[in-house]
Amino acid sequence: MRPIKRVAVLGATGMLGIPVATALAGAGFEVTALVRNPAQARRALPEAIAVIEADVRDEESLRQGLRGQDGLYLSLSVPPSARQGDFHTEAQGLEHILAAARQAKIARLAYLSALVHDTDSTWWVIEVWRRALARIKASGIPYTIFYPTSFMETLAQRHIVGAYFIMLGRSRYPNYWIAGSDFGVQVARSFALPEAAMREYYVQGPEALTYDEAAARYVQSLRKSVRVIHMPLLAARLGGIVSSRLDFDARIMDVVLSYPETFKATDTWEQLGKPTTTIAQFAARQATGRDP
Repeated sequence: MRPIKRVAVLGATGMLGIPVATALAGAGFEVTALVRNPAQARRALPEAIAVIEADVRDEESLRQGLRGQDGLYLSLSVPPSARQGDFHTEAQGLEHILAAARQAKIARLAYLSALVHDTDSTWWVIEVWRRALARIKASGIPYTIFYPTSFMETLAQRHIVGAYFIMLGRSRYPNYWIAGSDFGVQVARSFALPEAAMREYYVQGPEALTYDEAAARYVQSLRKSVRVIHMPLLAARLGGIVSSRLDFDARIMDVVLSYPETFKATDTWEQLGKPTTTIAQFAARQATGRDP
């Protein structure tokens, strides 16, 4: 397998795309963000990252964007407003991505999946994730797949509403929380390791905390007045009748809170590095403006 020097990133401006793209550039890779809105991406990403316009709905734009690239990192998502019959980046979009990647002779494809992909949930979003995994494994492209636990970024970007931290439901099991910056270092390391090809890694952080414990610690460490408010999942589901975002959030929280997570990241830590950031450190960095 040829050495990977140039890595394209799809989803580079997202919650987890930014720290990964930044870590790849910091590790010495030539990073190119394939984005729909270059002007917006240019404002969000470091200068060291090149920006090219491309859209997962347009296979030709992906071919152009992947020309000359060695690796491809995918940080895709199903937006909360999506419906089952819509075009999805991890379904129809992924077909375009894989076709373009094969033509570009991409040497390694890295994909951010989810630890809960193996839950027994029949929710259509989980099914989209499962089919995406199957497509990537059958693509013929050497892959590295990441199954992450809970990211600290979700505490900041999905729960804070003004002066409130909105918590849907009550946690039953601990999660091994990880910061996106630590995960980015692991992704960069995987692209540098030939033996990471055709591997699947569990991504877990140094602290095992229930969602409620993580929320309390995060809010306490923010150094500003934020109050945690609990909303029962049933109430959120009822509210979801008129709000697709609330319905989506309630469903994903139901899956996450009922998943009996155990520690599985021993091999990941040994090969890709051990995460060190705690929730208190993450919150403190945000409070001082050192994290996005």
